[in-house]
Amino acid sequence: MARPTVAEIRLSALQQNFQALRDLLPRSTGILGVVKANGYGHGAVSVARALEAAGARMLGIATVDEGVELRRAGIRLPLVVLGGVDPPQAEEAHAHGLSAVLFDRAQTGYLARAAGKAGRAFPVHVKVDTGMGRLGILPGEAAGLLRDLAAERGLRLEGWMTHLSSADGSAAADRECTREQLRTFTEILPAVRAAFGENVAAHALNSAGILSHREEPFDMVRPGIALYGCSPLAGDAGVTLRPAMRIVTKIVSLKELPDGHAVSYNRRYRCAGSRTVAVVPIGYADGYRRGLTGQARMAVGGGTAPVAGTICMDHTVIDVTGIPGVGIGTPVEVMGEASLSACEMARLCGTIPYEILTQVGARIPRVAVD
Repeated sequence: MARPTVAEIRLSALQQNFQALRDLLPRSTGILGVVKANGYGHGAVSVARALEAAGARMLGIATVDEGVELRRAGIRLPLVVLGGVDPPQAEEAHAHGLSAVLFDRAQTGYLARAAGKAGRAFPVHVKVDTGMGRLGILPGEAAGLLRDLAAERGLRLEGWMTHLSSADGSAAADRECTREQLRTFTEILPAVRAAFGENVAAHALNSAGILSHREEPFDMVRPGIALYGCSPLAGDAGVTLRPAMRIVTKIVSLKELPDGHAVSYNRRYRCAGSRTVAVVPIGYADGYRRGLTGQARMAVGGGTAPVAGTICMDHTVIDVTGIPGVGIGTPVEVMGEASLSACEMARLCGTIPYEILTQVGARIPRVAVD
């Protein structure tokens, strides 16, 4: 806590977003909250606890290590390793009660061996590649895999899933691609039900899918970015989402610079007249991207201060000319409602809010403010 730069995490906003999504869905539809990548940068343990309290059915993580961290923190909900479980980690994953996403028929062997050593079945979620072209068995392999699973007592089919590639797109081609993926997924489900019953949780909709293709939510949905307050859609999402993260810091240096004086690396900014500039301790090593140079602004003292000059590794200079009451130690909002949201930062940098949030640096403490 030596540096004054802090990411304030509003867990109440996270839970409100959960409820807003919950209200869009049938009551019988479960929610698998995605908390991978340190809870999208918000702090996986506190986020997991908040979602557990809100009523999540399962939680999604990317790696075994992320799951072990949550188990050691006391999280008891089913945890699904969305990135799959590699052979060296199979026994550890099973020992901590993690569920493995199975995206290749060859995985059944080592997962079953881990289950055999433990004397209890290994829960798996089969991933079908309906058009993403990344992880997942192809639809034509589904029948063979179902036979494998029926013959293998060491594995318990807990879920049947796919991932949508273009649900966030508004173009006609994107919408048709998503509909085709969902059709393909739906066509396979009767065989899954016939072989393993109704208790297998079918899930396909991510945040964008929930907001734009929720006509068939299946048994469970997998929201990620929407839980944290960002809509993946370009237009109106039809639901109110509250950002769960706010980044604040304090001024550590303040001075007057004369007309024409350069600021920061490469002299990209020169003072137009006498200017008051302040330095705040946040930079691109903290995830405050260099691409925001010349575009971003911060909120300070009831006013708005543009970034002045190139964003540095550990510091950023802002122009506070004319803002009253500014001094050393004055609070500054770097990301939030009065400055720029993660979505606005993403637009300025030509990226997506997922990247902005997950790249908030580890040296910025996450502090739950409610």
